[in-house]
Amino acid sequence: MDELDEAIVELLETDGRLTHREIARRVGLSRSAAAARVARLLATGQVIIRGAVHPAVLGRPVLAHVSVVVHGPAAPVAAELAERDDVPFLSLTSGQHGLVAEIRSASPRDVDRAVSELRALPGVSGVDTLTYVEVVRDVIGPVGDVSIDLDETDWALLLALQDDGRASYVDLAKKVGLSAAGARRRVVRLIETKVIRIGAVVRHSGQDRQSAMGFGIRLAGEHHDVVAALARLSSVIFIARTLGRFDVLVTVRAFSAAQLVEVLDTVRALPGVRGLESWTHLDVVKESYASGDTAVTTS
Repeated sequence: MDELDEAIVELLETDGRLTHREIARRVGLSRSAAAARVARLLATGQVIIRGAVHPAVLGRPVLAHVSVVVHGPAAPVAAELAERDDVPFLSLTSGQHGLVAEIRSASPRDVDRAVSELRALPGVSGVDTLTYVEVVRDVIGPVGDVSIDLDETDWALLLALQDDGRASYVDLAKKVGLSAAGARRRVVRLIETKVIRIGAVVRHSGQDRQSAMGFGIRLAGEHHDVVAALARLSSVIFIARTLGRFDVLVTVRAFSAAQLVEVLDTVRALPGVRGLESWTHLDVVKESYASGDTAVTTS
């Protein structure tokens, strides 16, 4: 991808249903040129537009982050974890831990069971677990509280949007038995009530200019000012408050090592930051935020 492609992907991460006309206006292209670039990105399979449903709506409101210490190759352990339905994100990483994963479950007891099963895998030496208190920002999925009653038509729309986040309202209407206007009203309501977030998911490869880094922060006091400062950084794509060895968990996206260094120094300089530990995402093995057989896995 060149810089224009990256700019388009960044827009689609924010709103996967953004029109070609609006994309063209924001990146300085003609409508036809923007449409051609979007079509090419989607056709190659490098970029996919999917709807990510709020984990609480899927009956999995309890989230945890696990960092795994391995002895021997990490890839076989990752392959085993990637088969689990309760693991939507999995990455091979640098540093002390061979891989990190996110667990989404119905209850703390289910998370405990999953961590126990993970510890028992061949090649696993240890597991460090962080429990999420609050997800503040997520470039993939919806965050915040959600409370809405869904009927069969809503669920049918959610499944369709998980499969194709840019499906036209006409196509969605045909699938669920509504008019195009009726489908549009429902989709807008599902997005506005944070039931679903529709955005781009990028299948990363070793040829990408883009890299991702995770880091955990230990605080000296209250979290509010630090979290607010992190949320103002455009390169920060994920923020969660956690319980465990870190108080805040962050993921940063950058296009050079210099950018990563700049972000780390900026965060270290924030009042209230007592300590920071970072790791690089070397290979995202799984990134699946859908339900059922519509899940999207990247590798």
